[in-house]
Amino acid sequence: MSPYFLALDIGTSGVKAVVVDADGALLDSSYRGYGLQMVEDGGVEQDLDQIITSSLDAAYELLRRVTGVGGTPVFIEGVSVTAQMFNLVAVDESGKPLLPMISWLDQRAEGAARALAEIMPPSAQFKRFDSVVSAKDIVPKILWLRDNRTDVYARTAKLLDCKEAVVSHLTGVAVTDHAGASAYRLFDHDTRSWDVDACEAAGIDADKLPAVRSATDVAGGLLPDVADRLGLPAGIPVYVGVGDVPASQLGSGAVDPGDLHVSLGTAVYFGLMMSERRVDPCHQLGALAHTEADQWILWLEIATGGAALAWALRMLGLSDPGPVDYTQVERMVSESADDMDGLLFAPWLSGERVPVFDDAARASFVGLSLHHGPGHVLRAVMEGVAFQMRWALQYGLDYGETVKRIRAVGGGTMGSVWTQIIADVLAHPLETIAAPQDAGAIGAAACAIVGSRAQPDYSFLADRVTVTHTYLPDPARSSEYCTRFAQYRRLYDALYPIYHDLRDGAQL
Repeated sequence: MSPYFLALDIGTSGVKAVVVDADGALLDSSYRGYGLQMVEDGGVEQDLDQIITSSLDAAYELLRRVTGVGGTPVFIEGVSVTAQMFNLVAVDESGKPLLPMISWLDQRAEGAARALAEIMPPSAQFKRFDSVVSAKDIVPKILWLRDNRTDVYARTAKLLDCKEAVVSHLTGVAVTDHAGASAYRLFDHDTRSWDVDACEAAGIDADKLPAVRSATDVAGGLLPDVADRLGLPAGIPVYVGVGDVPASQLGSGAVDPGDLHVSLGTAVYFGLMMSERRVDPCHQLGALAHTEADQWILWLEIATGGAALAWALRMLGLSDPGPVDYTQVERMVSESADDMDGLLFAPWLSGERVPVFDDAARASFVGLSLHHGPGHVLRAVMEGVAFQMRWALQYGLDYGETVKRIRAVGGGTMGSVWTQIIADVLAHPLETIAAPQDAGAIGAAACAIVGSRAQPDYSFLADRVTVTHTYLPDPARSSEYCTRFAQYRRLYDALYPIYHDLRDGAQL
């Protein structure tokens, strides 16, 4: 009887539970949504208890459906989790969260990042942490917690990311994988363990960090109360798993050096598989470890992708009441293609990462005129995200890895107009795959599949992925976008003084 595996993909806006067989074939899936909470001073939080409840609800519903499909019992032989990365959850000795999860979107650590830069300039940070950290990184979040919630920090047993907190709830064990550890920027890639000197330099207690193990290791057995909640036997292996960046890389089938996947979700990011640990020529951004010791992922994030479009739809009154009519949105965007009249949008709604690494950057429309309507605004948002993607990709190409192909995953690939805009702006073919929104969950399941030795390695993932469409760049449109991209590149330098004067309270 073929083994089956349960995987959870915990995103920013919801969780997907899937059951797959040993070949990674999807048997069925279930979804539950949840939200973000905006708090003062740029804070963005999520209720981890709600995330866990939603995850277990989705898994329970799914397991009830698949058990006995076609009259054949389905036995779950392993569980794995992937989740959004660069969050912070402070838990006590029992694993209970002491505060809501600090989201990767949270900007309250901006002051902590600046304070760290004053005592450790960027060049020293890159040497010590393998990256220059910003407010969206975990280190400044920890420092903000330490300095602003001193009582909570004192009671904190472990400082976890989202996946690690969920795995802890399932098993009672606080553990992270090598990619997850490298995202803390406190990881020694040579010893594959925490860098105690880096922790000391940052002022962070290394004992509060989780254990580091391989993604394919068993974190622990499923706890009895959780197993009872799901209708599963206690003690089923729960694997360490990986975060959403390496999980989506695996699930997209982009498993060879030079393979690039792009996730079009709340944020947009590229993941580039690298044949070796390459160094940033700008000494700004370090690569992440991957599930295999000899593989690396260059993670290039654009802070707001799908979130920018969701914001625009909300501001234009197109998302309330009821669901968005995306057919209408695509029609409006298509009809505006030849009438943009130079309109540009800088999509820095929550600061920006690659390549400007600036927490203070803010979004702007430039070139608005009276004839512009909702379709022009929506197209400008889509183009602005695509321009930022091109800028980030150019930054990544300077590392020296040749890109062979680009695979698109995530909910944002469901819209053909936006995907074509991205292909035209990048001037590179863009492959979309069947069920792109399942890539992260399939990648999570792969950790359990390989960990259980149902498959010898991750190579089986390349064969299971079906490319459904290849978006070829339109030469004329790409040429036009090349000119407009040059104009877009000038926005940051032109608007930089205004952003920073506003942040610092200067009189304009």
